Amino acid sequence: MATPCQPAIHTRDLEDIVVVGAFLARQDRSHLVERNLERRLPKLDQFIGQQRIYRRLILPDLHQRTSSTGPVTGIIVHDRIHASEGHGQPSRQIMKTSADVVIIGGGVQGTSLAFHLAKAGAGHVILLEKNHLASGPTGKSGAMIRPLFTDAVYIHLVQQATGMFEQWSEVVGGDAGFEQNGFLRISNSLSAEELGADLELVRDLGVSVEVLDSDELSRLCPYGEFDGAEVGLLVPAGGFADPIATTRSLGEGASRHGVEIIEGAQVTSIEVTGNHIQEVRTSTGDISTPLVVNCAGVWAGRIAAMVGVELPIENHRTPTSLFRRPQSIKPDAPILSDGVHHVYLRSMGDQLLRAAHFGWAPDLADPDNYDETIRQDQFVALRDATRQRYEGMRRTVFAGGFSALYDMTPDGHPIVGPVGEVEGFWCNCGWSGNGFASAPVLGKCLAQSILGEASDVDISLFRWPRDTAVTKRPDLKWVYR
Repeated sequence: MATPCQPAIHTRDLEDIVVVGAFLARQDRSHLVERNLERRLPKLDQFIGQQRIYRRLILPDLHQRTSSTGPVTGIIVHDRIHASEGHGQPSRQIMKTSADVVIIGGGVQGTSLAFHLAKAGAGHVILLEKNHLASGPTGKSGAMIRPLFTDAVYIHLVQQATGMFEQWSEVVGGDAGFEQNGFLRISNSLSAEELGADLELVRDLGVSVEVLDSDELSRLCPYGEFDGAEVGLLVPAGGFADPIATTRSLGEGASRHGVEIIEGAQVTSIEVTGNHIQEVRTSTGDISTPLVVNCAGVWAGRIAAMVGVELPIENHRTPTSLFRRPQSIKPDAPILSDGVHHVYLRSMGDQLLRAAHFGWAPDLADPDNYDETIRQDQFVALRDATRQRYEGMRRTVFAGGFSALYDMTPDGHPIVGPVGEVEGFWCNCGWSGNGFASAPVLGKCLAQSILGEASDVDISLFRWPRDTAVTKRPDLKWVYR
């Protein structure tokens, strides 16, 4: 259940802080000044955060905006909110309210952004989720964390995210379910096209990796069968997390910092006036805001269309199969990422393994109405791919399966930043099945950009429209047909 944040600070609240403090100071009653500030500082902190948004987005359009008490002074005045909370129900029923930032989408990207915006003091942040947190593709993610890429931005993001996962309880709070047993990529060669990563770049950026020949692969994975020409790339710090626990703990952390999370609130329209965001309308009420961040994943195209933006995103269905774990493959085995047969295996609890193909199969789907099961031909393809590598997989049983969706862009890179001609409309979407590992740090970088600060990692590669120098991700070629 979300924790309601404090109402936004009104002009009169700030005046009260200043006037009362000044009066007490003149009376030489410094201890009361201190007590007054302690009581009021949470509001003052929030006011400072709102001012940062105000200077960036509201001030240029000052003459067009008025509040319920007269000319806007940069503080967004909230109407009364009527709450209706209960287990499994929307955390808030909005009659009419305001926010400095509205985030649409309660997956790992949306909750990460909410967490970091709140920590940075960005004012009143509302996160809208039409179902419940992690109810979309995030909840079905393989959630693997490994900095193997051909572009530096991904490597930096995942390196820093690995550090967050290693200290999750201290940095975020809660438990992300991080299992750090290593990540093993098996390949025919160490070329970027075969490996899906630029090994020289990975090493130059400080990632610890070990190159293994076929004999060393056999010693590390005695349950596997390796051709003499095959090589392995082991990332000892690699691993995977629990995608639902990760998302929920980010949401809980965001709530502790004052974010209002509203589940069961479907966005129906975004109102624009004078080329500026004015209001988000939802199934539970309306929210006045100058800034919207579209973190809606496979629904991102629909949200963007509400402000006249067409995103080049297609939603493709991708299957995952579950198998009973054979005794030969231990629960603490590294993630087995087979680039030769384009399939990975990783533990899912003590008793199961999950298997999925690399890349994606062209299989367009409606995110509100698609087959979430696994077809027989898809199960057989995954089963046969694992059996080619692991003898134990020839002696185990099928334990179920499911399908998720990837929000695919033409080049496989996400769309992150302000998009289109409408002031105050930002996106973080189109991660093409590749966003979970980056999310904890990408949220911080995006929050910094929204607040007009330099981001810890340069994410300009993800701007839309693309720079002409941006190339496709090499693993887009790993399409299983």
